[in-house]
Amino acid sequence: MTDGTEDDDATARTLIAYYLHDVAANAAEDGHPALIEAPAAERTAWEQHGRLEGNTPQFVYGWAQQNAIKAGQDSMFGRGPREAWEQTKQQREVVGQWLTTHGYQTEGVTK
Repeated sequence: MTDGTEDDDATARTLIAYYLHDVAANAAEDGHPALIEAPAAERTAWEQHGRLEGNTPQFVYGWAQQNAIKAGQDSMFGRGPREAWEQTKQQREVVGQWLTTHGYQTEGVTK
C-alpha cells in the first residue's frame, strides 16, 4: 500500500500542509496572539524549510489517527462510506511512513 513512492510523498506533504493550515486557521479564529504566533511559525518552517519542529510531528500523526477513527466510526454507524474509512487509514499510514522516514517520532502525543 505504501512503498515510499513519489505519490505517497506528495500525499504526506499535502496532508501535513493541510494540518498546519487548519491549526493556523483555528488559532486565528480564537484571536489570541500567542495561539496565532506558534502555528504561524510552524507553518513558515514547513513552507520554507520542509521541516517540522517540536511536537508537531506527533500532533500531525495524532490528527491523521483521529481522522481514521472518526471515519471508521462513521462507517460503522452508517454515517459514512467504508471507502472514506479506507482512505483515511491509508492517509494515516502514508503520513506515518513519511514522518518515520524523515526521522520524526510519531508516538507519544495523542490528540
